[in-house]
Amino acid sequence: MAVINGNDIGVYVGGQLIGCLTGSTFSATREEIDVTCKDNAGAKQVLPGGSSATVSFEGLWNPSGAYNFGDLVDIHLAGTKVNIKMGDNTTLTFFAEAYLNQLEFSAPLNAGSTFSGTFTVTGAWTKSET
Repeated sequence: MAVINGNDIGVYVGGQLIGCLTGSTFSATREEIDVTCKDNAGAKQVLPGGSSATVSFEGLWNPSGAYNFGDLVDIHLAGTKVNIKMGDNTTLTFFAEAYLNQLEFSAPLNAGSTFSGTFTVTGAWTKSET
């Protein structure tokens, strides 16, 4: 069994790789619609409801990087809807339109400055497998 190396997974905004990431997470949720009846003998029944998804990331701030924290600040401040993707571009990649609704910057003592954020998907997300 081949395992995908996490180092090969990137987060892209408008086709540009966010530079110097140290981690990223894709998360999808589907709400449940409870349709349990009294005569179900205590067994819960559900239907699928609405779905939502997020892409969270963290990294080290390299101001000279190709697409860096400064670029993320710009899209956050403007409330711009962007095309994002997360994946390795060869095995499995997720695509969506999203807003950067959470953005954080940290500057600890005697350590590298870090940033993190969360894209909230608006509408449906898709996947590509090759």
